[in-house]
Amino acid sequence: MKITIDIDTGNSAFWYECEDSTRIFEHEEVERILKNIIPKIEITDHGMAKDINGNKVATFRVERNNEEY
Repeated sequence: MKITIDIDTGNSAFWYECEDSTRIFEHEEVERILKNIIPKIEITDHGMAKDINGNKVATFRVERNNEEY
């Protein structure tokens, strides 16, 4: 089996902007999206996920061998 997950982390859901204008990456949003995708993999071979703001930011694809169905 091969699982491909693509997450675009370019939008504001993934970044916290400090008062001095530095940006800090929010790992928690990636974790939230992965937790959203995991149950979907059990029932489908492809799909998408949205960030906390409702934007489509992730896709996934599962390639299964015949015996893995």
